[in-house]
Amino acid sequence: MIIAVAGGKGGTGKTFVSTSLALVQAPLQFADCDVEEPNAHLFLEPSLKKWERVSVTIPSFRKWRGEVCRPGAEFCRFRALAVVEDEMLVFPELCTSCGGCFLLCPEETIKPREHQVGVVKMGMAKRGIDFVTGELTVGQQRTEEVIKAVKKRTSPGENVVIDCPPGSGPTARVALEGADFCLMVTEPTPFGLHDIQGNKKLLDVLKIPAGVVINRAGGSYDGIDRWCKKEEIPLLAEIPFDFEIARSAARGMTLSEVEPVWEEKLKNLWADIEKYV
Repeated sequence: MIIAVAGGKGGTGKTFVSTSLALVQAPLQFADCDVEEPNAHLFLEPSLKKWERVSVTIPSFRKWRGEVCRPGAEFCRFRALAVVEDEMLVFPELCTSCGGCFLLCPEETIKPREHQVGVVKMGMAKRGIDFVTGELTVGQQRTEEVIKAVKKRTSPGENVVIDCPPGSGPTARVALEGADFCLMVTEPTPFGLHDIQGNKKLLDVLKIPAGVVINRAGGSYDGIDRWCKKEEIPLLAEIPFDFEIARSAARGMTLSEVEPVWEEKLKNLWADIEKYV
């Protein structure tokens, strides 16, 4: 079973929830797909033994020979190639690696070359968790490629917890694809409701069933509860707005490590997800 944990924005507690859930259900696989700012390692403390580069194919040319390829530059809709007077320019950050410029270059002026956009790191974490995480290279834009590389390192048929990037855009879509269930982590505020409504629209397109976990629960706002009932989405857990939990989470402790009573609660949460799947 593959469980994805998503949130509408950074800071809602999705990494806190995903690592806490993984730790009580271990051994399993954990994939940190928030590759722009991965932080699951702070909670699970993996020993990372293996690193692999994530590269994409981009065009290159022999600048010293002064060669240009106007057909290839004209073909590129993303303006990753440009010919200015008699000089050719390549902008790797704009390239989508479609390969069209290579096909259209009449004298093979443009050659493919590998361009690193990130790394994937693998190792073992607490309680025998098979841990894999990705890290986007600073200044690069190919976030989806790094997420795909992380997901390729997971084993089909095993229990997997995926920590998704925030939001409901292309990066979240890539991380969510193939999941059996999604936990939407939110806060009991109008902004939190708006965020999970966006998540729900994406999940409807992907046809992934979902449930809600409210982090920092408490107070008088009941908009999340009413929306869940209206949309017939299960409200699976509420984590209280508690100073000790917040302070311990800032130190890299999971829920069951803060309060042992959460060990059983999180196991019940996993069992509830299995029933929905």
